[in-house]
Amino acid sequence: MAPEIATIAEAGLADFEATTWYCLMVPAGTPKEIIARLHAAAASALGHPEVKKRFATSDLEPAGSTPEQFGAFVRSEIAKWGKVIKESGMTAD
Repeated sequence: MAPEIATIAEAGLADFEATTWYCLMVPAGTPKEIIARLHAAAASALGHPEVKKRFATSDLEPAGSTPEQFGAFVRSEIAKWGKVIKESGMTAD
């Protein structure tokens, strides 16, 4: 989208990776049947032509997954960013 701007890799940070993601989450202990229904409804919505069009015009790329796959992704994000926070010495105050 902006070819005149160097990529992060071109700027010397070859291993840098950060993405923005949006999701639907439910409280721990939510019955699996409810999770399955919510997942089916979300997957159906993501497949709808109008939803696809809206995502495309916003430069968003939907990437549906199973609840189990998404849970693994969230755990990996927590581990990755937790390490960054600890190594940087950041604090919340």
